[in-house]
Amino acid sequence: MQRIRASACFRYRTGRLDQTMQSVPGEMAGSATTQLAIEAIRQRLAQTPPPGGFCLFVLENMDLVEVAGDAGAARILRNRIRGELENTLGAGSVLCDAREDGFILALPATDQDHLMRELDHMLHRLPFWSLDRPSHATSVTGRAGVVWVEDALRSKPEDLHRAAVTAVSAARVAQRSRLVFGGSDPRAITDLQLTAQLICDLPAAVEEGRLVLLGQEIVSCAPGAARGREYEVLLQMNGRSGQSFAPGFFLQAAEQSRLIEIVDNWVLRSVLVENAARLRALPDMKVSINVAARTLSGSAFAGGLEAMLKAGGVDPTRIQLEITETAQIRDLQQAQSNIRAARSMGCRIALDDFGAGMSGYGYLKAFEPDCLKIDGSLISHVADETHMDARIVRSIITLAHDLGIEVVAEHVSSQDILQALKGFGIDKVQGFQLGRPGPLQLVFENRQACDSVSCAV
Repeated sequence: MQRIRASACFRYRTGRLDQTMQSVPGEMAGSATTQLAIEAIRQRLAQTPPPGGFCLFVLENMDLVEVAGDAGAARILRNRIRGELENTLGAGSVLCDAREDGFILALPATDQDHLMRELDHMLHRLPFWSLDRPSHATSVTGRAGVVWVEDALRSKPEDLHRAAVTAVSAARVAQRSRLVFGGSDPRAITDLQLTAQLICDLPAAVEEGRLVLLGQEIVSCAPGAARGREYEVLLQMNGRSGQSFAPGFFLQAAEQSRLIEIVDNWVLRSVLVENAARLRALPDMKVSINVAARTLSGSAFAGGLEAMLKAGGVDPTRIQLEITETAQIRDLQQAQSNIRAARSMGCRIALDDFGAGMSGYGYLKAFEPDCLKIDGSLISHVADETHMDARIVRSIITLAHDLGIEVVAEHVSSQDILQALKGFGIDKVQGFQLGRPGPLQLVFENRQACDSVSCAV
């Protein structure tokens, strides 16, 4: 359940931000709203008494007020909120309007804990404020990003503004009521900084060939089964400095925008068209390719998939599409249509990360998959049969087999886990115990050496 309020704060330290903060991409320098906010901060810094800090107070859902309310309802509500802020923080505390239907606030140099309690109280009450016309819905929510100032004379308005923007973003992503830069829990901030860098760089990484395909073996537990027959295609992003980043650093954030469609289409084309000759040369090798919820909801997905399969001449029965459960499918009917089309082409359908989210059983019913891939977070404790995760995994396997569905366990990292899963009747396994991911091109090149090897797990 999402919270109705969120706030975050940074401390501005004597004229400079922490070095990691400097790497967070700022807003466009030419933005009139941004420049107005920076200038307002500059002017307030020059006044006496100096401010204790600044706050970016963002109003959410104001566009819905425009739709649901009378003409001008959003403007009237916004003015009321401005007045409430001034009443709470003092006259002149609202410096100017800001991005995303919000305000830049100057905070008095007073008790910081008291100020944060006041802001939290306002954010908590915000959804329940209404106009004088109760028949019209005008509820909004909000979040606040705070940056404290220790030395007003040496403070840079641009950095203060960017810190407040970053604080708001961190509050939204982490779904936390408060985050203090340099405090006891800086992870939400540092994660946001890295994600911001990678997301902003993602389209360029596609264009410049800095996305790398990896392959990790999926191993059958059937007696006498041969190795090297099935692989999941994974993704790695290389930064400009040469550092490599696993998909967990950027893919989940990319799923919140059209960027994930760009990435998914690139992966599908790379595997089914650019590597088609290598696939055709290994006719018994199957590959699993991840497809995000947003991509699967697109009306052009099925046609694009069919065109790629034809262009590469790849047998569709060798392709499994793994539907990731990290983001909600926004158009279930379109997704079902795309899945039916992919299945009619011959592709298999798998539900990835099964058991991790709330929608897995709904998708199980809606998509009737050929395979369930149990989320790795449930696997680490299966060797202890009394553990709740072990019972959940056993029940998933039993249910899937009753429905005639194959089950794969991910993140199998030890022999004890492997043996426990075999005892549960798992069909296939995947993880470091069986093999780490490697460049997909090397997987293709080395597969010939596996053809004559039969080694059951």
